[in-house]
Amino acid sequence: MQFIKKFLVPGHLFLYLATCCILATSVAEAQQTRKYTEPDKVFKDAQQLFQQEKYAVAMQLFRQTLDNIGYFQETSRSLVKTDAQYYYTVCALKLNNANAEKAALEFLATSNNNAREELVSYQLAKYYFHQNKLKEAIPLYEKASIENLSNHEIAEAKFELAYCYFNVKDFKKAQPLFQSIKELPGKYYIPANYYYGFIAYYNHQYAEALTSFQRVVKEPKYSTVVPYYIAEIYYFQRKPDQVISYAEPLVNAGGQYYEAELKQLLGQTYFEKGNYAKALPYLQEYQDNAEEVRKEDIYQLSYSYYQTGNYAKAINGFKQLSSEKDSLGQNSMYLLGDCYLKTGQKANARNAFAFCARNSANPGQQEISRFNYGKLSYELGYGDVAISELTSFLSTYPNSAYKNEAREVLVSAFLNTNNYKDAMAVVDQIPDKNPTVLKAYQKIAYGRAVELINDQQLQDADKLLDIAIKNSYDNNTVQLAHFWKAEIAMRQNNTDGAITHLNTYLTSTAPSSGEANPQTASYNMGYALLKKEDYTNALKHFEAAQRTSGPNAVRITNDATLRAADCYYMLKDYTRALALYDRIISGSLPGSDYAIYQKSIILGIQGKTNEKVALLKQLGDKFPSSGFGNDADLEIANTYLAEEKYNEAIPYLENVLNKQPNGPNAPRALLKLGLCYFNRDDETKALSYYRQVVEKYPNSPEANTALASIKDIYVGQGKTDAYVALLKSTGRTVSTNAEDSLAYAAAESKFSTGDCTGATAAFSNYIHRYPEGQFILPAQFYKSECAYNNKDYSGALPGYEFVLSKNASVYAERAALQAANINYYQTKNYEKARTYYLQLQDLSTTKENTFTATRGLIRTNYQLKHWDEVGNYSEVLLSSSNISTDDQIIGHFNLGRSQQEQGQYDEAMKELKIAAGLTKSETGAEARYNIAVCLFAKNDLAAAEKAGFDVIKNTPGYEMWVAKSYILLGDIYARQKDYFNAKATYQSIAENSSIAELKAEAKEKLAKTEAEEKAASKIKSNK
Repeated sequence: MQFIKKFLVPGHLFLYLATCCILATSVAEAQQTRKYTEPDKVFKDAQQLFQQEKYAVAMQLFRQTLDNIGYFQETSRSLVKTDAQYYYTVCALKLNNANAEKAALEFLATSNNNAREELVSYQLAKYYFHQNKLKEAIPLYEKASIENLSNHEIAEAKFELAYCYFNVKDFKKAQPLFQSIKELPGKYYIPANYYYGFIAYYNHQYAEALTSFQRVVKEPKYSTVVPYYIAEIYYFQRKPDQVISYAEPLVNAGGQYYEAELKQLLGQTYFEKGNYAKALPYLQEYQDNAEEVRKEDIYQLSYSYYQTGNYAKAINGFKQLSSEKDSLGQNSMYLLGDCYLKTGQKANARNAFAFCARNSANPGQQEISRFNYGKLSYELGYGDVAISELTSFLSTYPNSAYKNEAREVLVSAFLNTNNYKDAMAVVDQIPDKNPTVLKAYQKIAYGRAVELINDQQLQDADKLLDIAIKNSYDNNTVQLAHFWKAEIAMRQNNTDGAITHLNTYLTSTAPSSGEANPQTASYNMGYALLKKEDYTNALKHFEAAQRTSGPNAVRITNDATLRAADCYYMLKDYTRALALYDRIISGSLPGSDYAIYQKSIILGIQGKTNEKVALLKQLGDKFPSSGFGNDADLEIANTYLAEEKYNEAIPYLENVLNKQPNGPNAPRALLKLGLCYFNRDDETKALSYYRQVVEKYPNSPEANTALASIKDIYVGQGKTDAYVALLKSTGRTVSTNAEDSLAYAAAESKFSTGDCTGATAAFSNYIHRYPEGQFILPAQFYKSECAYNNKDYSGALPGYEFVLSKNASVYAERAALQAANINYYQTKNYEKARTYYLQLQDLSTTKENTFTATRGLIRTNYQLKHWDEVGNYSEVLLSSSNISTDDQIIGHFNLGRSQQEQGQYDEAMKELKIAAGLTKSETGAEARYNIAVCLFAKNDLAAAEKAGFDVIKNTPGYEMWVAKSYILLGDIYARQKDYFNAKATYQSIAENSSIAELKAEAKEKLAKTEAEEKAASKIKSNK
């Protein structure tokens, strides 16, 4: 309807005539004060008044006629009644009476006079017309016959019916009616030509439309409306010069109803003539003032700016067309990419070419855009994307004009990529690898292997290192691969393999690359030889490790000094061992507590027991939290026991129990306390401690010794019944002990020879036959060890849990470690894993297990989102002495994440930056990503954007964090209302990510951004 209203000219009052005002005639004139003596006189007077258009008076007389119809002769009565009803109805219609419509419809429903029906139809149609009920008027005009109408009425009826058709868009019926009267002089000549001209214009009959419009253009009612159509007809007739010569003066003069449209038309005409400078002001003014514009309008304006070198304004326009899927949208993105390149904005150009490459409307532009996207990805540092895109490009367009350049860029990308994972996948798909590709292949295989080692995927890493060694284009890479193969062998307890690869590395030029360096290699070789009990050669390498340097020089030098001292100790060169231990102690270096403990042992061997005891006491005073404190107390007690100083031994044995009531030394401490009191002739107390061993640790080796001592005491006291009762209470009988021992010994024999299959069956048989046997604890433990080694984690867990349920034992520490790891890594039961890591923390007798427990508590609490605990344990780890690089990474990363989750963004970023600086593993990628998240939370969008790109460029091999960083970049652009870059970023993940949840998130955010852009856009098609 808006399309029609555009052509309805203001001022056509005759189209909406108000009811005619009829001068009132005195009612008295019509009154009759006498009876009708001439019944037809009133009727004739009424007819005469009707002819004189005195409808009000006539109507009353026609009413009187109808009221007195009985006075008429019977022969004329019916005809008079019909005529009176006709005239009465017409009068009502002429006067616009309230009951006129009803009267007319009743007349049409009851009349049998066709001529009168047609005339009433005509009058009712006019009535509807003036009431603007045009749709209702049409069938009545159609029913009315022109035979009963005057020429004036005929012309009027045709115009009015044509106008009704026009309003209901029935141009096919309207056009011939306007055509039949447009040549007739009179009041309908002008409007008929106008409406005929419009219908002809609508039907693309431009010559006829132009003729009619030119007839009316000078009429005041049309002079500000019709010129636009005339100019547009010239445009449709491909007469651009006439458009300009006709429209430009009109625009300059002003006052046109469609002035904005005329300016748009002039802009389009100049645009099509290639005169972009002339087109610009008209196109710009139209767009500035219009509430809505077409996408073509934005394209023409943007292209004009592009052609005149105003790339900034061209960019602003073309960006708005990024959602268009047709050829116009594709061409806009192609030109947008060129604009960005011309203004040095490669990142935005890359996004523009990405939009263009998705559109297949113009295959040529699509091909160029795909190449440009891949090339720009490489130039901007997105090596992984460049490799993927250019490989796909060469596959899709093997004969492209850009194929040689694409190959050159692809090889460069291979040599410079950090995304070794995807690069490996691409190179593996190249059937014929030339030397250049193979050289890159060696580097990629090595780089990916190091990533996998950092992520604990050792078997896959080992295979890739073999590839790096086989493709021996770069000897340094080969040697570094041997270093890492040695590292893998060490972690897999393949000591011989580690020694072989370390020898290869150390006897070569031994290149350095981060942790792979001669110092670390010598240090690792020392440990490998230490495991082989080759103390002489191990010593040489530990001494070499102290003379070289590397990234972890201080830590390695200190620990190598301790291990060299240990080697001297094992070689019984106590003088040199003491010198090295003293170096650590005097420098208060990490490991001083261990050095003091070892020194005390040597002093004991040398018979210097007083010095030994004094030093062990010093250890307890100086290092109250030392992991060797418990061992030191036990060693002091043992020293006193050896000298039969039972009273002196007792306090230190009690210290062992007080510090760790359920620790691994508890059974031994209880047993020795029993021995002390027995030798003090306090059999009651001795029995008390012996019984605690048996009752608390019935399956421990100490329990058997305690039982023997209990037996001696009870026998000496003559209380053999008490001894038998005790045996029964622990599930033991005198008769079954020998059989029990034999059954266990058979199972243990199989285990010690590495026959896990046979051992598992034998231990299972023992557990079934002797569920309360004296060896039930080791049987359960070793059965679980076999299951664990065979990766039967669900089968291993019950045995470890059984061991842990029986209080501390020599097996408990290892059981806690294994149970915790199974629950964390295999079954993902983080709550149970946390419980077992807590037990391991209490049971730990080694520094490594203490660290493992702390790491485990950090990780489990992280998974459980216990952020306070994550922070606390991270600080514990970081405060530990001599921690490895891996532990530094774990500590700083998790402390940062804890602070981040609690809104402490500045503190979090400090920790996360430290973690990111220490590793390029997945943890490093996650740390970099969370730095960007912190900056986004602080609304520092520029810094957040930079940090997001840092993740993508520096750790491209970790898709999760790269994809999340892209989504974060999209969030940044969306917050800045940069819909173009936001859409490009979200779409890249929605289309390319292999991670379903991130793909769905990107799609959701893309749809939201498109909706926001749509709401803000002036483009008509977007509304």
